[in-house]
Amino acid sequence: MTPRSTKQSGLASLACTECRKQHLKCDALKPSCSRCLQNGEYCQYLPSRRGGRRKTRDANRRLPSNHPDELNVSMRHASVMLMKSIPIGYQASLVLPVAAPEQQPNTPDSTSPQRIPDDTGIPAGQVSWSMITPRNPLSQQHLESSHDPWFYDDRFLRLFYENFHVAHPILVPSAAYHDRQYPEFLQLVVNFAGSHYASSSPTQQYKDKTIAELTCNPTRSSCMVQAWLIYSITIYARGEWQEAQNAFSHSVELALELGMNRREFATSNQPENSIEAESMRRTWWELYITDILLAAPFKGNTFLCSTMAPEVGLPCEESAYTGACDIPAPRKILDFKRRIFAPEETVFSSFSYRIEATTILCRALVLNKLRDHHRDHLQAVENALVSWVNHLPPKKLDIVDSYGNIDEMMFQAHITISYATMLLHLPRSDLQPVLPQVDDRFWPVAARSLASTLNRPIHSIKATEASRRISDAISLCPNIIKHTPFVIPALALCGMTQLATAIKHTEECFDHHYNRVTLVLGCLKSTKRIWNLADAAYTHLRVSAADGLSDSMERWSTEPLRKFFPIDSTPSNTERNHQPTRPASAISEGQDMLFPPIAPAFVDPTCYNDSFFTSIPDFDIS
Repeated sequence: MTPRSTKQSGLASLACTECRKQHLKCDALKPSCSRCLQNGEYCQYLPSRRGGRRKTRDANRRLPSNHPDELNVSMRHASVMLMKSIPIGYQASLVLPVAAPEQQPNTPDSTSPQRIPDDTGIPAGQVSWSMITPRNPLSQQHLESSHDPWFYDDRFLRLFYENFHVAHPILVPSAAYHDRQYPEFLQLVVNFAGSHYASSSPTQQYKDKTIAELTCNPTRSSCMVQAWLIYSITIYARGEWQEAQNAFSHSVELALELGMNRREFATSNQPENSIEAESMRRTWWELYITDILLAAPFKGNTFLCSTMAPEVGLPCEESAYTGACDIPAPRKILDFKRRIFAPEETVFSSFSYRIEATTILCRALVLNKLRDHHRDHLQAVENALVSWVNHLPPKKLDIVDSYGNIDEMMFQAHITISYATMLLHLPRSDLQPVLPQVDDRFWPVAARSLASTLNRPIHSIKATEASRRISDAISLCPNIIKHTPFVIPALALCGMTQLATAIKHTEECFDHHYNRVTLVLGCLKSTKRIWNLADAAYTHLRVSAADGLSDSMERWSTEPLRKFFPIDSTPSNTERNHQPTRPASAISEGQDMLFPPIAPAFVDPTCYNDSFFTSIPDFDIS
């Protein structure tokens, strides 16, 4: 450490800023004086202004933002002030940024790391604060609220990825979340969505903080699109429909302004097979799907994304996105449509089939909104519903494998097809007037004149069969909170359809429909602890079932087992003596339950042979 030249008196002719503030003597040692080194202060020397021309006061205020030396000084000073303002408990986990050495312009540096994709709205060549901040970036606004435990609670992030992200996988996988360094407003939205899955969390307080950050932040980037999209889905699940629609409109407006509907947007700042590029593609297609699913309960046909030309590449399989294998080159939507005419069967990602299923749902919604259409239009949508299933590869027919793993994207695709089938056939069936005073949010509204190629009983059968497929899928995956909140309207309509069928049909198949109604009620009851939307659906279905099934339940439960076990089915003494017996050891080992033989009538009777009206096979986990 070499001292600077001093006067004859032994005092240094230059003092650091800290010693000047305290009016103390400074020995001017470099790179840090003795006093700053002892006190742990950041030592900084300002250049002497002696001998130079005086600058005006305005000139001293204007500092060029692109000058390397002044930028490094400002960065160091901001880092020191940041460390002083952070509580001691958080200082150990933070690493202060160090300014990079000055480089000549237009000179490539092969040793420099790959540049983080610039989606913050800052022009190229300037330094972004998100690129130099620590792992959990802290702005001055949130330094004041750094003691909020929920902002730094990793539990909400974990719950988000275990539940919400599985159903809407648009952000980078959980392993790359911290390395991505998402902006603070997006982290707030993620924590807000994840807080709903934690018991006794003040979600309303988190919502107020989140919406204040989103509305006051002027950033116009892809991260802001993702933040508004996740927020709109969360608000929709809370039952706040109009606010969800407004938030989604913000997301779509910003996405179209940025050009996210263009194929080249995803690869503008990163390679085509990178995780970030795949996240951008998934974000646009999630906007496309959410646009249609949000419009279904509103009975509207004002679609914001589905009218755009499909230029964005299709997402890859979830196993590739989570890091199990490399992300392949994205396929085009035209290639997906041409698969039908390919000589060999081509398997696309589950996300791709989910997109096509939502497109067919959109066609059904538009058709129901039209007051005058030809019956061929109805038949075209019906053909699309049936063809979607017939062209599925065998590996995409099952939603659960033998290990119990659920393909969430295919689960949503199958639910969407059945939901579209119910919306298409219920208004044209004879089940419509069975349930008066139905909730318009969960029951399709019929237009004045609906063209039909079938009679009303056939439409009723198709609608009932579609509701049966939904209940079968839910019975395999009954934990609704693990699925998208958009399954709640489909589940409510499934229960209402089974209820209307039970009222209209004879009591011979009452138990068949009653069991499906109770299954739906149980799923909605468990889900309403998380989402208010399920609470409204549960209340409406419960009240309707109590009014419509009370008389039938009383007659059905008079002597329930007598109809299953006829008197002549009881074995006589002679038959009982001729039955083979097993040793006591076998009975003790539980090999003989000593149950009487069950008559075939004990199985719930079905209303009809559903194989004539559907090509969708039963879900099989084998």
